[in-house]
Amino acid sequence: MPPITGCAYYPEHWPAERWATDAGLMQQAGLSVVRLAEFAWDKMEPQPGVYDFDWLQQAIDTLAEAGLKIVLCTPTATPPPWLTHQHPEICRVEVGGVRVSPGARRQPCGNVPAFRSAARHIVERMAERFGDHPAVIGWQIDNEFGVGETTRCVCDHCRAAFQQWLAEKYGTLETLNAAWGTQFWGMTYHDWSHIPVPGITNEPQSPSMRLDYRRFSSDTWEQFQRMQIDLLRHYSPGRWITHNFMTRHWSLDYWKLAEDLDFVSFDNYPHGVSEPAEVSMNLDLMRSLKRRPFWVMEQQPGPVNWHPYRPPVPPGQVRTWTHQAIAHGAEAVVYFRFRASRVGQEQYHTGLLKWDASLDRAFHEAQTVARDLAELPDLSRPPARVGIVFDYNDLWSIELEPANQNFSYWNLVFAIYRAYWAVNIPVDFVPRGADPAGYDTLIVPAPILIHPGEADTWRAWVEQGGRLIVTFRAGVRESSNIATGGPLPGGGLADLIGARVTDFYSVPPGSYASWPDHRAGSQIGAVTNGRTLAYHTWAETLAPTTAEPLFVYNDGLTAGQAAITRNAIGQGEAIYLGCWPEDIAELARLLEWIPGTASRLQQVSLVDANGAPWRLTLNHSGQRVEGLDGFAIRYQNKIGEA
Repeated sequence: MPPITGCAYYPEHWPAERWATDAGLMQQAGLSVVRLAEFAWDKMEPQPGVYDFDWLQQAIDTLAEAGLKIVLCTPTATPPPWLTHQHPEICRVEVGGVRVSPGARRQPCGNVPAFRSAARHIVERMAERFGDHPAVIGWQIDNEFGVGETTRCVCDHCRAAFQQWLAEKYGTLETLNAAWGTQFWGMTYHDWSHIPVPGITNEPQSPSMRLDYRRFSSDTWEQFQRMQIDLLRHYSPGRWITHNFMTRHWSLDYWKLAEDLDFVSFDNYPHGVSEPAEVSMNLDLMRSLKRRPFWVMEQQPGPVNWHPYRPPVPPGQVRTWTHQAIAHGAEAVVYFRFRASRVGQEQYHTGLLKWDASLDRAFHEAQTVARDLAELPDLSRPPARVGIVFDYNDLWSIELEPANQNFSYWNLVFAIYRAYWAVNIPVDFVPRGADPAGYDTLIVPAPILIHPGEADTWRAWVEQGGRLIVTFRAGVRESSNIATGGPLPGGGLADLIGARVTDFYSVPPGSYASWPDHRAGSQIGAVTNGRTLAYHTWAETLAPTTAEPLFVYNDGLTAGQAAITRNAIGQGEAIYLGCWPEDIAELARLLEWIPGTASRLQQVSLVDANGAPWRLTLNHSGQRVEGLDGFAIRYQNKIGEA
C-alpha cells in the first residue's frame, strides 16, 4: 500500500461545532488518518471511576464521516490531577531525592501500584468502548516513553522493585557480589534490602549497580507497555499496536521495547538534531528495530516551541522531510499538529493551521505531498548490504564511565553512519548478538561489553566472505560492567582480529597544551603509502599476532606502534580500528570500504512492486544544487524522471 499522511488532533481543545469543519480541511489536505486522545485522561475520567467517552465517540464519528481513519492513544502519559492529588506518591523521585511536581506530563513512576492500577483501568475501559469501532485502525501506547529524562525514578517502590529484579537476575547475593565486585570500598551485600538505588554521594556509586539500574528502569516501562498491549489485544482484536519512539533519549532499550509491538513509530523533529544525515540515521534505526516499515507519528510541520532559537522552516522543507521519512521506510507520516494550540505549554509549536484556524504553509505542503504520493507506485527500499551494530547497554556503560568527557557512543555511531550516508550507501542497524548473514560488511562501534559466543558467530560469517570492522573499546568489560580478567580485546575478539591491545589512551583536546609530554599523539600513517590521518578522543596500541598493520601511529607516546590492523580469515577479513579518526569517511575511502566521493544531494535507491529500480534525490539545502532547487525532490524510474 502506498504511504499515507495524517495529523494529530485534539478535539478536546476546540468546540464540538468546529470538528466537522476541521475534518473537511483534513480531507482537503489529503490526510487519511487522525491520532486522538493521548493527553485526554482527565476528560475521559473526570472523577475516580466516573467515565465520559461520549465526547470522544462524537469526535471519532465526525472524523469517520469525512472518511478519516483513527489511531487512538492510551492517555497514561498524563494522569489527571485528582489521581496525583489522591496518590502523590505517583510522581517520580529524582536522584537528588526531590519528588517532581504534577502539572506537566510524564511525571508518573512506572512502579507505583496506584498508578499501574489506574492506568490499567482507563486503558481497559477505553478499549472496551472503542476497541471494535470500525474507524479505529490501531493504537498508540502512552506517549514518548522517556522523553525529558523521565524513565528513571528512585522512590521506595522503585528500590523494592529493583531489589526484586536483582534477586530474579542473580539468584543469590553471592552471585551478585561477585558480578559487581562489591568488595571494592567495602560494599558487600548480605541482604537484598541493603542494596541502594542511584543517589547523591561524594564519590560515584558502583558502575555495575548503576548499569543494572538503567536496565531495570528500561524493563519497567517495557512491562508497563506489555500490560497495555495485553488489554488491547483482548478488547481490540485485529488492530495494530505501536508506540512513538524518540532518539537522543537513551534511557530505554528500544530493541526490547519494540519486541511486543506490531511496528514502531517515531516522532521526527529534524530541527532537534544536527544535520540531515542524523535525521536519516534516526529513520534507519526505527526501520531496523523491527526490520519492517514504521510510522512517523509526529512530523515537525514548522518551527517548534522547545527549540532554544525556534529557527524558521523554509518553504519546501516540510515536504522534503516527509519524503525523506518515506524513503527510509515510513508507511505513514502524521503531522504534529493539525492546529496550533492557543493554550498550554506548546503555544509556539506550529501546526497545519494557525491559532486563528487560517491555513499555515505546512497545510499546503501536506496537500502537495498527498498529490505526490498519489502519482507514485508503491515503493520500498531494497535490502542493505551494510550493517552497523547499535547497543544501548554499550552506550550506558560508556556513558557511566566515559574516561574522556568528549567520548560519546552516539557520536561514534553517527560518524560511521555519516561516512556511508555521504556516498548514498544504505545502512541497517542491528542489535548485539544478531546473525550478520545477508550483510557484506558489519561494523561494530565500541562493543565494550563482552557477549559470550559472539566472536564465534562473527568468525563463521567472516570465513564466508564478510568484512567485520570493530572499533576501539571492544571486549573490555563483562556484562555486569566489571573489567575482563583476560587480555584485550576480550571475549575471543583478540583471536578474531589477530591482535592484542597493549595499552589504551584517553586523548585530550588540543587545548591541553600544558601536557606536551603526556599526549598519546595526533596522527596515524598508512603503512603502504604514508598517507596520514588525524585522530582524536581515544587511541589503543596494537600488537599484531596474525593480523597485518594497516596504519601506525606517527607521533607522541604511541609512535611506531600499530593503530589499525587487518586479519584475513577464510574468504573475509576482520579489521580493528584502534583510534577514532577525525575523518572516518576518508579512512574508508583509503581502505576502499566505500567508493567515490561525497555527494551534495541525498539519493535513495528504491524498487517498485515489480522490482524495477527507482531513485529519489533530495536537496536538503536552500540552494540550487546540481540542477535541483533548494528543498526540492526528484523521483526517477528506470526509464527517466517520473
